[in-house]
Amino acid sequence: MHKGCFYGRCLGFQSTPAIRPCLQTIAIGLVAFGENYKRHQSGIGVAASSFFTSGKYAIDPELRGAEFERITQNLDVHFWKAFWNITETEVLSSLASMTSTTVKVNRALSLPPIPFDLPLASNHRASVTIAPPSAHIGSAPVQMRLISYDLREGQDSETLLSLARSEGGALSLSLGLKTKRLPSSSCLLIHFHGGGFVAQTSKSHEPYLKSWSQDLGVPILSVDYSFA
Repeated sequence: MHKGCFYGRCLGFQSTPAIRPCLQTIAIGLVAFGENYKRHQSGIGVAASSFFTSGKYAIDPELRGAEFERITQNLDVHFWKAFWNITETEVLSSLASMTSTTVKVNRALSLPPIPFDLPLASNHRASVTIAPPSAHIGSAPVQMRLISYDLREGQDSETLLSLARSEGGALSLSLGLKTKRLPSSSCLLIHFHGGGFVAQTSKSHEPYLKSWSQDLGVPILSVDYSFA
C-alpha cells in the first residue's frame, strides 16, 4: 500500500473505533499546520491560518496522506515542538480551562531536590528513603501539578501551600465557605503527559485530567519532566 494512502485513509486502523476520529483530526491539523509553518512567526498565527486551510485535507484523504508523509520525513524537531505547543498558548489554554470540568484543587507544585523517608505500606514502622531524581541537568526541583475534583484532607495545608509555584495568576483552589474536606484518598494517579519529551506541560493536559479525577474519584499528580 502506498504510504500516502495509508496515512490518509488507514491511520489509526489498529486502534479502537472510538479514537480513530480523534487521530484523523490530529492528522488534519498536523498537515494544515505544516503547510503554514514557515509563513508566520507566532504559533497562534500558524494555528489561525491552519484552520482555514484544513478543509481541503479533511475532504481529500490522499492529499492529507501525501502531506503527512512529507512532513514526517522532512521537518525537524522544532516543527514538532511548535505543533504540540499550540495547546500551551494562553488563548487556547484559557478556552480549554473554561470549558473543562471544575475541580476544587488545581495547583502547580515545585518539590525541592531533597531526599525524604516514605513509610512502607506493609510495615509503618519501617521506611524507605526516596532520593531526588537526577537527569542530564543534575538535581533540580521537580515540577508537577495536583488536580483533585474534591478537596481532601491535607490539600490545603500549609506544607502543600509552601510547595506551590506561581503560573502568572492566582493559585487555583476553589473553596466555598462550607467546602467539605473529604478524607485522604487511598489512591493517587501518577500521570506523565505526552509531547515526545520535547514539548508540552501538564497545563495543556488539564481538561481530561479534571474529568479523570471526577470520574475516578481520586487526586491526580501530573509530572512536568525535563525535556531532552
